[in-house]
Amino acid sequence: MEKRLNERESYFSMSEFLDSYYWASKDDSLGSLLGSVTLWSGDGELFDQAIADDWHTFFSDVSNEDHTVLESFQAVKQFVNEYLPDVTQTTSVSRNLTYRIRMICEMSEAQRDQEPVWQNWVAAVNWITNPNVVPVNESPFLKKGQSLPNPKKKGFRKNQFPVAQVLPAPRPEIPLASDLEKLDLTQSYHAYMKFLSHYQVTDSSRELGDFLQKYSVISEDNQEYRYWRYDFTKGTRKEKEKLLDVLKLFLMIWDYAEIEIRDNALHAQPLRKLTSEIWKAVYMPHNQRVQTEVWQNWLTAVHQATKSTDNQ
Repeated sequence: MEKRLNERESYFSMSEFLDSYYWASKDDSLGSLLGSVTLWSGDGELFDQAIADDWHTFFSDVSNEDHTVLESFQAVKQFVNEYLPDVTQTTSVSRNLTYRIRMICEMSEAQRDQEPVWQNWVAAVNWITNPNVVPVNESPFLKKGQSLPNPKKKGFRKNQFPVAQVLPAPRPEIPLASDLEKLDLTQSYHAYMKFLSHYQVTDSSRELGDFLQKYSVISEDNQEYRYWRYDFTKGTRKEKEKLLDVLKLFLMIWDYAEIEIRDNALHAQPLRKLTSEIWKAVYMPHNQRVQTEVWQNWLTAVHQATKSTDNQ
């Protein structure tokens, strides 16, 4: 019979899963997050209500029923997308973990079973669903006097879920390309807005429409433009011409998407899909990237922007 987890069991499994990587690496991003994930009030509720509410949203988005092990892992993916996004501000181990979680969710069962991160997740689930494990105070642990087999094994913490034996594999380098079209600051921002406008029609929540209405016009009052200008200027600091190629600009859009429209149930499904498609394209070899729909839409926006600015 396939194992099923309720919302609380899934949450405790995630807590132990993430905790095992923190103790293996002392990663700062994981440590900061776990301060909220594992802190409980005296009445048995999470101290950080926002964490609790988000987890409920992510868990319910996958399924309102008790989850399979994979379904709970898909909820974990939404959680790390929110709290450990694949951006430069997130420390390396956490970014690698988020990358592996996303990739595993795309894999076949046979592929998943070979992944150390998946194996560690299954171990965390088995730990939490062990009838001898009970949640007490800040984290689940075995009853007093009990322990897992092989207590002398490296990384073992007595009466606690073992430290991860294998850290997540490093993310691949982002494949770059040469001899690409380049844009100036004004052209690039217009292309950015036109690219997002292409997806506005699919966003029934109006999330993207509200963003475009607020930030489409270039001005000093436009906060998003100021952010874009800062990143553009940083990217051209070593260049004689203040131009960036279309791939580097695409990476800037990826950074925005990872922060503003993360792939989880806090955002409308079409926007979640867009962020996911951008992320997949970023890590592809360029000869494969150029064949994706999201890249083609980006190039269309680039050509529209350069044409409109040339006519001004």
